[in-house]
Formats: sequence, C-alpha cells, structure tokens
Amino acid sequence: MKKILTILLSLMGAGVLAVAVRYTFWGPDIPLVLRLIFFFLLFADAVCYFVAAWGVAKNIKKIYPLTIALLIINVFGTIFDDIGFVDIAAAAINIIIIILLVYNHRK
Repeated sequence: MKKILTILLSLMGAGVLAVAVRYTFWGPDIPLVLRLIFFFLLFADAVCYFVAAWGVAKNIKKIYPLTIALLIINVFGTIFDDIGFVDIAAAAINIIIIILLVYNHRK
C-alpha cells in the first residue's frame, strides 16, 4: 500500500511541477510577475507532494495529517478554479489518495 501511495503522490507532484513550468513559460498573456507568483505557488505545492511521498515511503507518522491537509486544500482549490476535465481528474485522484492514506494510517 505504501508503494502505491508513494507512486501516486510522486506522480501528482510531477504533474503539478509540469503544470507550473508550462503555465509559466507557455501560459496566458499576463505579466511575468503574476506568472512567477503562480510558478512559485505551484512549485511549493509540488515540493509538498514529493515530501509527502517521501514521508509515506519512510513511514513517518507525522507526515500523514499534513499530507491529508495538503490533499484537502488541493481538492478545495479545484472548486474555486475553472473546472475542467483535468481539474476534476486531479481532485478525484486526490480524494482516492486521501482514502488510501486514511486506510493505510489505521492499519
């Protein structure tokens, strides 16, 4: 179970990092400062995913509540964003990861 969670969290982190790079360099025509702000926020989110994956892989119990908080924030972020297929898919994957984390943490 830990291996699956680690892979899912790492893939979500890589996806967020890819979105950060794509949005910054090939995104909408907005000022560079705003694009850089978005990049740093998405980069921080990606780093949190990677730290969560590492914590789950190492079975660090203090990481579990922080990871669940990160995932809940990302699910709520989907509500306040332009909702498209990618947003719904990311929210669904985050919800699945939350369920797996809770199940794994209780085990």
